[in-house]
Amino acid sequence: MKRVGLIFGSRSVEHEISVTTASKVYEALRQITGEYETVLLYVNRAGAWLTGRAVTALLEVEAEGRTTPDAGRRKALQQAFKQGLEGLQKSEGWKEADQLFLPPDASIGRLTQNPERAGWFGAKVRAALDIAFPAVHGTHGEDGTLQGLFELANIPYVGPGVAASAVGMDKILSKLLFRGAGLPTVEATWFTRRQWLEDETALSLRVESALPYPVVVKPAVAGSSVGISRAANREEFGRAVGRAIQFSAGVLVERAVEDRIEVQCAVLGNHDLLVSECEELTRGIGIVSFEDKYLGRAEEADLAPSHIPARIPEAMAHKVKELAAEAFRTLGARGISRVDFLVDRPSMQPYVNEINTLPGSLCLRLWEASGIMPAEVVRRLLTLAGEAHAEKLATRFESEEGRSVVDKKHLMSPRK
Repeated sequence: MKRVGLIFGSRSVEHEISVTTASKVYEALRQITGEYETVLLYVNRAGAWLTGRAVTALLEVEAEGRTTPDAGRRKALQQAFKQGLEGLQKSEGWKEADQLFLPPDASIGRLTQNPERAGWFGAKVRAALDIAFPAVHGTHGEDGTLQGLFELANIPYVGPGVAASAVGMDKILSKLLFRGAGLPTVEATWFTRRQWLEDETALSLRVESALPYPVVVKPAVAGSSVGISRAANREEFGRAVGRAIQFSAGVLVERAVEDRIEVQCAVLGNHDLLVSECEELTRGIGIVSFEDKYLGRAEEADLAPSHIPARIPEAMAHKVKELAAEAFRTLGARGISRVDFLVDRPSMQPYVNEINTLPGSLCLRLWEASGIMPAEVVRRLLTLAGEAHAEKLATRFESEEGRSVVDKKHLMSPRK
């Protein structure tokens, strides 16, 4: 039986959404009986790694609160969830939780106690992990940082690698990559927080010379519509940038596609890719907000109102699916991702908007609509993680050329 480390939470504006995703993954893992043992690893807002009864209870309360039809019971469970989450942020609340961490040391490959709490000589090495399953959205998890830790620890892990995760998280870098590959993207420009603070007027003029109002202002590194605003004039633009730079050092500004259809689909695989049904997000006036995405339904609080399949012509759906697979390959992704599109309604031109390399709830609703149940999605992701790790092990990390340099003492020369 393989031991899976399910990691969630972390220092991210999508902290609570990560807990919901982990709850759904945990439920799916428990359905795969006899194959996997799950170790729950919650990373609190301060960055402490915790496991134990309090962490398990957090997911159990979240799951029941999300699915119970009884409104009174739901409210009580939501309050219990909030209290449990708050308790795990403070060390005095860790009575039913152990603090562990994964060292970036391939020779250990196991969880161990925090040396600051136990002392190096008293630290206990805990269970080895066969596969890591990150369920962290946004910063400090989806952005390549956690993936880098898994690489150093030499542990197989679910989802894209370091480079794909980092680029996918950065809206500016991913747009440049997609443009370079010839994928259709909305016209845009960008700048840094420092440039804005040095000369707001010059930056505003530069943007206005490149794009007509209205524009959409986005933090370059943030997720789930956090910090995104629409601006129809200079005054609104200044307020939008002021909001965006709270969440990121980079700012992306795009032409607003006013009359649009927002469509997304998920991609699963390493080399042979499977693309899900298309989903159309429903919205009011303006941008699909964080609340639209995650607080739209009382019975499924993490899911936005939508139509599956999307209400677009069959030929358009086929085109969107092709573009999703191409975006996935262009990024060098693996495992799973969700690709979001804006379809200009008058011209029916689809634009690749962004890619999410660790999508909320793993797009399980989309996969169900495509005929793949949650337990099977999770099983496939674990299999894909093992295959990707096996490919990595075929790569050499030392060379005869390197040895020859040392043998010839080039590295020891005083002239160096």
